[in-house]
Amino acid sequence: MLYLGLTGVSALALWVAGMTPFEAINHAMSFISTGGFSTSDASLAHWPQPAIHWVSVVVMIVGSLPFTFYVATLRGNKSALLKDHQVRGFIGFLVITWLLFGTWLCINSDYSWWEAFRIVAVNVTSVVTTTGLALGDYTLWGSFSVLLFFYLTFVGGCSGSTAGGLKIFRFQVASSLLMGSLKQLIHPRAVIRKKYNGHPIDEDIARSLLTFSFFFTITIGGIALGLALIGLDWTTALSGAATAVCNVGPGLGTIIGPAGNFSTLPDAAKWLLTVGMLLGRLEILTVLVLLTPVFWRY
Repeated sequence: MLYLGLTGVSALALWVAGMTPFEAINHAMSFISTGGFSTSDASLAHWPQPAIHWVSVVVMIVGSLPFTFYVATLRGNKSALLKDHQVRGFIGFLVITWLLFGTWLCINSDYSWWEAFRIVAVNVTSVVTTTGLALGDYTLWGSFSVLLFFYLTFVGGCSGSTAGGLKIFRFQVASSLLMGSLKQLIHPRAVIRKKYNGHPIDEDIARSLLTFSFFFTITIGGIALGLALIGLDWTTALSGAATAVCNVGPGLGTIIGPAGNFSTLPDAAKWLLTVGMLLGRLEILTVLVLLTPVFWRY
């Protein structure tokens, strides 16, 4: 009911902002599921209205926050979302990226600051939340933009949302472990408790984070190597593997970039990317467990 309610409210907001009812319903479903499909080949660039762009940003963020906290808020805990370290970190990361990147784009283009900020907000939010829609071809902004969007491909939304990627909480836990390790090096005899969201980080969590990150990286590297073996250029191979495993949508380059699509890729590449998408959505370790002979003995 919550999922349907969010989709309905989002569709209404997009309709009021300027979309037709058909377009609004389709994009609401795409935003809340962070799925990425649009009714236009030009994606969000088909609609010039800034109101549609800002509503899209908000709805993409809504789909990338933990749904359990929405339930908690409806049950009376009105500060559930605001108190969560993951949510605050996710929103803070987006806002800081918008401001810095938007200012850079304003300086290096003919856009006004507010126009650059809006375009950057839509594209950055889409990639970070793994929604995959686009407002123009950001690969034309220069090598800095291309590399930044490649990095943003890996971030993902919050745990408990519809978004893919590594998820923001893994970066936060890794940062906490890193700071704790640095303090331990400075004060070897000190007892330093590593915490995340008010809870101690035990060895199981650290081990799980390391294991997942390792296999996540190996999976992307292996798929990229396979795509290169099929004959794709390194930009298409690497960004294609990353966007498939992270479930983002567009890659980089002229073929699978935000202005292109995957239709011209060889069938073998499509099958390999399909495997990558499944592994990424199931978070890899689940699939590895299914492939372990010990699992089937019990």
